[in-house]
Amino acid sequence: MINSWRKILSKTDIGEGGTHDKYLNIPKKITVNGEKVSPFIGTDKNPTEFYNREPGRPGKKNWVFVNHIDKITGDIYKVRFEFARVSKQTRLYKLAECYGARKPKEGDTIIVEKVVVDGETNFIVDIERGGLSINVLSPSEREKSKKSKELLRQQFEPNIFLQKINPGLDKYASGQTGKLTDIIKRAQIYKITFTINKKTFVYVGQDKLCRGVNYYFGSSILTTFCLIAYDRNIFKKEILEEPTNITKKELDTMEWDYIYKARRECFKKGWRNINREVQDISKEIKK
Repeated sequence: MINSWRKILSKTDIGEGGTHDKYLNIPKKITVNGEKVSPFIGTDKNPTEFYNREPGRPGKKNWVFVNHIDKITGDIYKVRFEFARVSKQTRLYKLAECYGARKPKEGDTIIVEKVVVDGETNFIVDIERGGLSINVLSPSEREKSKKSKELLRQQFEPNIFLQKINPGLDKYASGQTGKLTDIIKRAQIYKITFTINKKTFVYVGQDKLCRGVNYYFGSSILTTFCLIAYDRNIFKKEILEEPTNITKKELDTMEWDYIYKARRECFKKGWRNINREVQDISKEIKK
């Protein structure tokens, strides 16, 4: 089970409560079906256990930062993790960039998941409405926002190299970790098509983080290189299927079914499929 915590956002949390700062109080209790329950799911029962460290205190020399990775965009937020002495609340500061990409409303739910892969701990943040991730603005839409232009200039370049600096998270998202019997709450099977020098390439993959059509272009070395060399606009990404409550084995099988379909399409059209070899499609098609 993945450890996580959640909170229903208030006006103060999203900077609409009359204060001059946007911060998030990690709740001690939340209301579910009229009952007060812990916001934590899994083995961790409080912020210190969840983040594997004590929160910082007010004053710059006492600050403690914890990187949070945006589930959809891959942006890395350097979040201040702090205990407020007066209110006795544990808070997260500097999540404005996450809000800016989604435009959340009072009543939406923020969720932070703790994902450990190959001994590396990652904190994944998302905001949901009605049980689904809020649609994130596309990169071009975010560039048009005057408030986020400076942020984007600073963050887009590191995001291109996210797979290189965080291979564990990529392995988790692409289905390379976990047990075949694990239940996946929601995932996406996607197809990426791009053309270089009049040669068309196709890649099919799975994404347990469900990052949509504007973000994440696969774990292939070639797609990573093309993202660096040509920018994301070279890619056309389609969501082929979005299964829910499915086992990892079923999800892997679904992914390979679509890879086989992509290979047949590539053989007929003279394109190139860049998924790893699974079978000689040419022999199957000639039958």
